[in-house]
Amino acid sequence: MDQDLKAARKLQRILLPREDPEVQGLATGIRSRPAREISGDFYGFFEHVEDACVIAFGDVSGKGAAAALYGALIMGLLRTLAQRRNPAELIQKLNETLLERKVDAQYATLTILLWESAARTLRIANAGAEPPLICRLGEIIQPQIEGIPIGLLDDREYDEIVFQAQPGDVLFLFSDGLEDQLNAADQQFGRARLAVALKKLCALDPRGLVDGVFDELDQYMDGTPITDDQTAIAIRVS
Repeated sequence: MDQDLKAARKLQRILLPREDPEVQGLATGIRSRPAREISGDFYGFFEHVEDACVIAFGDVSGKGAAAALYGALIMGLLRTLAQRRNPAELIQKLNETLLERKVDAQYATLTILLWESAARTLRIANAGAEPPLICRLGEIIQPQIEGIPIGLLDDREYDEIVFQAQPGDVLFLFSDGLEDQLNAADQQFGRARLAVALKKLCALDPRGLVDGVFDELDQYMDGTPITDDQTAIAIRVS
């Protein structure tokens, strides 16, 4: 079983982006570590026209092999459906497709973004995930966008917001494993500490930023075991 899990981990690393993706008008940095051998966090970048890219970031309920398989299913569906330009419609279609092959007690939170480089806009829809944090000139912006996780309920509709980006803006996507992480005193790292870390580090390049956030988290943990899958993506507008 241990060998099978290690093989599954290698396969998952191949399925997810292995390097920071190159997207027109954006610089990216990704870091991820699982609570167990394989992770229920998933993410992808789907460029389908020259000046636009769909960015997906999700977190499957639970941990381990079952969560990873469900995440792989969603990623496969995204590769097929990402041509839908509207993030809210894309999430709605994903939800309908998952419910056609419903898995008991399995669902996922998901954020879909459509980056349009010519207009420098981000269209954002959310299905129960942590809303992204945006750092602009050393200040934190917290877009308000919510929704029901996918794979749970029929006939769900999702909202969408449009964010007008500026050069230098940093969008920070993260799984709840970061803010829910406990220290030795059983206290959570929390969204407020995460925002403070981002504010301090947002002048760095995206790779340095995600590494810096994990360094801050590790110092807070002080040897406490990881309690959930942890993934962060930093995206800087060029």
